[in-house]
Amino acid sequence: MTLGTRESGVSLYPAERVRRRRGGLGILFTIVLVLLAIAVVADRVAAQAAERELRSKVVQELASRNVGYNSLDVNVGGVPFLTQVAEGRYDEITIELTDVTLPPEAGRGAHLPALHVVATGVTADAQELVQGTAQVAADQVTGTAVVSYQTLSELLDLSQYSLSDVVFSEEAGALRVDAKANVAGLSLPIKAVADVSVVNSEIQVKMRDAAAVGVQAPPVARNFIDNLVNRSISARLPQLPFGLTLDRLNVTTDGLAITATGHEVPLVR
Repeated sequence: MTLGTRESGVSLYPAERVRRRRGGLGILFTIVLVLLAIAVVADRVAAQAAERELRSKVVQELASRNVGYNSLDVNVGGVPFLTQVAEGRYDEITIELTDVTLPPEAGRGAHLPALHVVATGVTADAQELVQGTAQVAADQVTGTAVVSYQTLSELLDLSQYSLSDVVFSEEAGALRVDAKANVAGLSLPIKAVADVSVVNSEIQVKMRDAAAVGVQAPPVARNFIDNLVNRSISARLPQLPFGLTLDRLNVTTDGLAITATGHEVPLVR
């Protein structure tokens, strides 16, 4: 018999058996990859369907609270998504709103250029979600936004302090206040630096280093300016959606960067 051939009933040579084994493993590996790809696609399709339904529910919730906005995006995070569906608990849901208008309180509304919301530990029954009857709740919700200085000036009533033409800006990480002081028949330009904090969920502004600008202030005006120092002026931001309560802020060049949180919050009722 010639080397390299085989007769009927004779086993394959080792090299040929290895090639066939490798070929079988390659086919099996390809099948596994295809199945994984199908599972990933199915997972994302399910997530996108949930996002559409959640978005619809969020739209209804915001409308019921008279919260206006220009755009709304809902994203369901965490993988695999289908496992979260089976458990009825989702790792993270983000809600992005732009050009947000908060309903007026005591005649004062507010505008936020954007509101970024992250909800974690979210529970929602899968069947009810599909049927559109689900109640969606979150263990914790965190929202971030920027309150523009124009909005801040609208929220703060400074007329009671005989101040007009108030302009806020940032200076060395603190809040700068430029205004006109109307005292004893005079209208004096003044500037001050103010510390800003959150007290009982309200924005609190405390002025310091106030002084007249470019003029010699008479004694009555100096007394007025001195009385402004260390005086606290408070403003309440209209109610935020999703059970958010203001708890901290930072002064930035664009405005007050705020952070608000909520716990055990019903996102959709």
